[in-house]
Amino acid sequence: MSDQYREKLWELLKDVRYSMISHTTETHELHSQPMTMLNSEHLNESQNLYFMMRDTNDLVNAIQAGRHQIGLSFAKPSDSIYVSISAHATLSTDSALIETLWNPWADNWFEGNHDPSIRILVAEAISAEYWNVTDNKVTQLFKLLKGSLTGHTSEIEADHKKLDL
Repeated sequence: MSDQYREKLWELLKDVRYSMISHTTETHELHSQPMTMLNSEHLNESQNLYFMMRDTNDLVNAIQAGRHQIGLSFAKPSDSIYVSISAHATLSTDSALIETLWNPWADNWFEGNHDPSIRILVAEAISAEYWNVTDNKVTQLFKLLKGSLTGHTSEIEADHKKLDL
């Protein structure tokens, strides 16, 4: 896969901090929850996504039970950015990684960066798909109105790729 598309994927994700992470429950249902991505310039963004959570989180329980396959969805509608990632999840309690990811917001959830309940979800991206609409909002609206009036729809221009990572 072209490095150009891989770089585009990580560039799209850079400003989208919030994700819905999906996993399979013990009853084989899909469960999703919102999480904040903690990637920064210091980390190897081109391979892993990082999230901090408590050891009682449903995702922690799923991973510990051997259900490592997760889905991550990112959206920034104001910039017409949509990303879906399939990943292999592992957990880390590495104090150096926790220190690297620690931020003032984490103080709201934990009792300092040495809190023994902290778990880092490391999501190793396996595949991804992204959509980045390139038509501006006025053009999108015009195409929708034209389709409504004429009955002939026009495709909205978007940069769309599927990637095997």
